[in-house]
Amino acid sequence: MTPEETLAVAKNWLASLEAAKDEEAFAGHFSPTGWFRDLLCFSWDFRTIAGRPKIAEFLSHKSAGGNSRLAHAGLHDLKIDTTSAIGPPTMFPLPRNPNAQGVSAVFDFSLTSPPAKGRGFFRIVPDSEGGWKAYTLLTDLKNLVGHEEPSHRPRGYLDTTWEEVQARKIAEIEGDPTVLIIGGAQSGLMCAARFGRMGIRALVIEKTARIGDVWRNRYPNLSLHTTAHHSSRMETYPEFLPKGKIADFLEAYAVGQEIDVWLSSTIRPGPTYDNSTGRWSVEIDRGGNRVVLAPKHIVIATGNGRTRMPKWPGMDSFSGPLYHSDSHKGAAPFKGKKIIVVGACNAGADICKDFVLKGAEEVTMVQRSATCVISASTADKILFGPTAHLPSEDGDFMSHSMPPALLMKLAAGGGTQHLKNLDQKLHEGLANAGFKLTWELTPGGEQFGPLGFYLQRVASGSMLDMGCGQLIIDGKIKIKQGVEVERVEANGMVFKDGSRIPADVIVLATGNEPIIENAVTIFGEGITDKIGSKVWGLDDEGELIHAYRPTGAPGLWFTPGGFPQSRFFSRHLVRPLVPFPGGLRFRSWRRNWG
Repeated sequence: MTPEETLAVAKNWLASLEAAKDEEAFAGHFSPTGWFRDLLCFSWDFRTIAGRPKIAEFLSHKSAGGNSRLAHAGLHDLKIDTTSAIGPPTMFPLPRNPNAQGVSAVFDFSLTSPPAKGRGFFRIVPDSEGGWKAYTLLTDLKNLVGHEEPSHRPRGYLDTTWEEVQARKIAEIEGDPTVLIIGGAQSGLMCAARFGRMGIRALVIEKTARIGDVWRNRYPNLSLHTTAHHSSRMETYPEFLPKGKIADFLEAYAVGQEIDVWLSSTIRPGPTYDNSTGRWSVEIDRGGNRVVLAPKHIVIATGNGRTRMPKWPGMDSFSGPLYHSDSHKGAAPFKGKKIIVVGACNAGADICKDFVLKGAEEVTMVQRSATCVISASTADKILFGPTAHLPSEDGDFMSHSMPPALLMKLAAGGGTQHLKNLDQKLHEGLANAGFKLTWELTPGGEQFGPLGFYLQRVASGSMLDMGCGQLIIDGKIKIKQGVEVERVEANGMVFKDGSRIPADVIVLATGNEPIIENAVTIFGEGITDKIGSKVWGLDDEGELIHAYRPTGAPGLWFTPGGFPQSRFFSRHLVRPLVPFPGGLRFRSWRRNWG
């Protein structure tokens, strides 16, 4: 089709969707197995619905007022957007039929209740009757009318000074914070910046003494394993961002966004929530001083849980350094030494590589179970590269336009095999070196590959290879595979197969506890009775559990993930915290539409 014909197809389908005034007609615009992802438009949550019957059922759900979701939301004024960096409607090849093509397009829309503006994206495919049906549809709430996020520069300080304005703002925040954010890395700071632009008083507490230290204090050769466009648009930055640049960026970001951060501060265990006032009672240790706050919301932005330290007999008897990978300060002091690194995922790979490059005599990686491996070049080309040319806002929007559950289905249906084909030489070399590979989350299960390991396990069990793979293939890193440790001796490690490996240094790259452990540490074991035992991983519909969405505990939120998740979903997190026009607030909306 010509561009003009493609645009006409997109406009006609969208106009027909807008004219669909009942749930069955709306659902009829989808293919029988089509996917509908809704972010805060038809419920105050993230929902993914697959198949016409379930889409119709979702939209038919009655509110306390008796209206269906579809009728109550009042979706209207749907218009194709041809002006964004994503561009006008385009053709795309169908996954299982390369000879056929579908049409994809960005559109804008309005909602009646609550009054809001949204942005959507659809992929439509031809049906057997010559029409077009939705393969995927995304509806994403962008702004509440009357509570829009500012997109223009502030006027400035003509009748006062910036210092005076900032001092007043900090006094207001610290005197009565609406939101307390625990953690001052990327997700905590980005959420605080969003809240600040919306006039919501947000206070960040950070356990380290300097913003960025959570990155700055990690092992020296750490860099992001995704390329810079995935996390930053600074053209002078290297392709793979080193930890120091990330740390300095976060520090500059906090200053530039005028975020109020208390450093060397931690939350004391045992916060309590008062349902009658809708506020928490929280005690903060601020540099040794006790401060009590009463925020309406607590946001947990602390990342993974504490380090996971295995306990083997004899660890105390080891004569050399034995530490977790989080405590690795560099391999240079251990030139000429024999090294064991327990763990074969990202941290283990980075640290093994560090020891080799710094002249260790012998480096052995202990791989206790199989690892899912993808090269950095393949990941960038297939997983991250397609949105590299877009501004962050559009790139993040496109990355989240596909339901995670559908991405998992596509991965298992051939996407993972495509990645494996691209990395075939790497995988064959690793296998020949005794390194065991897997693509399955559970033995004998579907091959979800690296995407599945990320969405279900926060990438635990996987390696985005940055050069360690070739060192293994070349024999510069030895592999001890599939055998558990029996004990540690003064000068080495003994395994359950009876073998022994001598060592001067042992590093445990054994990962971290689940995110939920952070909540248990703060709120006690009883918190799992309210929110369950998982944060992250996919729920039954395929949305991330408790990530930037309601948790089941009032006033408690989690913000896990990397830069793209923080950029995109921080906008969604701020919506429940502002009053809706007409006085309708999150609690009543959640009661009607949760």
